[in-house]
Amino acid sequence: ISQRVLIINYLSDFRDNVENISNSDDTNILYHALYCGKDIINVQNSGTALRFLMSAFALKKININLTGSQYLLKRPIKPLIELLNLLGGSVSKDDNSIHIKTGDLVGTVLNLDFMLTSQFISSILLISPYLQNGITLNLPKKIYSKSYIDMTISIMEHCGAKITKHNNMIHVSNTKYSKNLQVIESDWTSASYLFLAFVFSKLDIIKISKLYQKSMQNDQLIIDFFSLLGVRTVFENNSIILNKVPELIMPNKIEWDFADNPDLFPTILVACFGLGIDLFATGLTTLAYKESNRIMVMKHELEKFDCIYTIESKDAIYMQPNNNTHINKELICIETYNDHRIALSLSPLALLGWELQIDNPFVINKSYPDFWTDLCKFGVKLKSEL
Repeated sequence: ISQRVLIINYLSDFRDNVENISNSDDTNILYHALYCGKDIINVQNSGTALRFLMSAFALKKININLTGSQYLLKRPIKPLIELLNLLGGSVSKDDNSIHIKTGDLVGTVLNLDFMLTSQFISSILLISPYLQNGITLNLPKKIYSKSYIDMTISIMEHCGAKITKHNNMIHVSNTKYSKNLQVIESDWTSASYLFLAFVFSKLDIIKISKLYQKSMQNDQLIIDFFSLLGVRTVFENNSIILNKVPELIMPNKIEWDFADNPDLFPTILVACFGLGIDLFATGLTTLAYKESNRIMVMKHELEKFDCIYTIESKDAIYMQPNNNTHINKELICIETYNDHRIALSLSPLALLGWELQIDNPFVINKSYPDFWTDLCKFGVKLKSEL
């Protein structure tokens, strides 16, 4: 939400302070890029910043070069470049950067046959109220991470955009943003790691603030998943209170489709592993294009704990914990592959008795800088080098 709000505020010249804006590296990188005034900007490993900035700068007719980590520039970006150029932009890519030159973007009808990431669509949507004649997007029948597109639309509508939706068609009128989002809800995906730590911990109750019952974030469905594991969630004054259902019989196996919420895959996978539940996971296609290939990375890391992890297809895996009730007291080294969600999801396993060494622990700053401090509240002890 924070990054979408930053783009909206930039396009509409809103300067009001926003309450509860994220302090993540991704958000700080995007804010700096929007207002630094430089013609070469390094967005490091922030895919969201890169995609959102491409559209914003193309609209604003700013000549600029966007650079980033070597892996970031290998992630899918060509379809967004093609869409912006169809609108009248002048965007190109080489091995080291994205080049944006002055162009005149004009709205039209875009037929999208296939999208590997919803951020391409969100990037175009965010600038569309400023396009002459507006824009019409005909989305593909199969849309990955559709809930994140819906979130973008909800934020835009709150800020005054005029949007019509019908089946897989979205039309945005040439009606500029007229107000901003003054208070930002906390991130449900980040909250999922607190659910995970809670279910592994000896605590009976915790409270997490700034999470709304009527949320525009579909990752709120983490509540439904953890209810299967005996975690009851109660809303109270824009906060949630978690407590445990006593003597719950855990399921032996869970089947879960992640097509609409792929960012929750590491959390749910680790929860099932830690509690000895088989997981058949589908809807994983986009996970190969995240900060790391999360399908392969989670296999590599969880097999260190002697679980059975079978890749059924590019879209599905089957994980069997292999009766992991015996905790190996030897130190297990977790590689993070420069991916924040690997560190965030695997580290709560320390609450079950494993001693873990997290490679590049500060990778969590990308989305959740306060995580290590919060994890200690559940009983995890960190060594001094952190």
